[in-house]
Amino acid sequence: MIQARHTIKISIRNVTKTFQAGAFAALSGLDLDIHEGEFLAIVGPSGCGKSTLLDLIAGLSTPTSGEIDGAPGADFQQYALFPWRTAQANVEFGLEVRAVPGGERARRAREHLALVGLGGCEGRYPYELSDGMRLRVAIARSLAFDQDVLLMDEPFAALDARTRRSLQDDLLRVWRHTGKTVVLVTHGIDEAVRLGQRVAVMTSGPGRIKEIVDVTFDARASDPRADPAFREYRHRIWSLLRDETAARERKVAIAHG
Repeated sequence: MIQARHTIKISIRNVTKTFQAGAFAALSGLDLDIHEGEFLAIVGPSGCGKSTLLDLIAGLSTPTSGEIDGAPGADFQQYALFPWRTAQANVEFGLEVRAVPGGERARRAREHLALVGLGGCEGRYPYELSDGMRLRVAIARSLAFDQDVLLMDEPFAALDARTRRSLQDDLLRVWRHTGKTVVLVTHGIDEAVRLGQRVAVMTSGPGRIKEIVDVTFDARASDPRADPAFREYRHRIWSLLRDETAARERKVAIAHG
């Protein structure tokens, strides 16, 4: 069951992240609240700091200034599998690190592989799986590890349209079943509207939150893109990104003028 979105799970306040001894700012004064149990999609122009923001939430990097509170259990979704391990053994890996007993590891691995639609594939190796199936194994691995927050950076970018759509459906189903907090970065407006309860639109670099769009239509419809509300959300987000892209181009023109 999906948890209520009233509780703030992660609070990001006035976060700035600079590189090259302060010469380059990826993020500047960014504020964002992420609610417990919600699915938040983040979009923005290329180079606006989306992936940097995920790194900060995951604790892989620290802010230059500002604060991030409430994300001690964030799990940055990694898609690479160990080629010498079966699907089940890949899912069990994180549990081995935690010293979970073998019987419990095996049970949880089988349970989560079944949850992502890979029941019966436990003994297959990565080379025996399609790209989409390998991604499902990686998602099962993160779910079995049982972290509070799942962070995903362009998880479906390399997949064909049909596989991408199928995995989007699977991810929504898994999210509804587990009630986990999911934060997904994507360049795809359709994907953001399809998956996100809210879509955070970032400014061109240095990144801040330009606007958050609440998405309220029923994404479970057989073809949500045919819903007029879907088209309205898509146009609104596209317009916000278009304005940011235009602003960035003006800055570049002035800098080279």
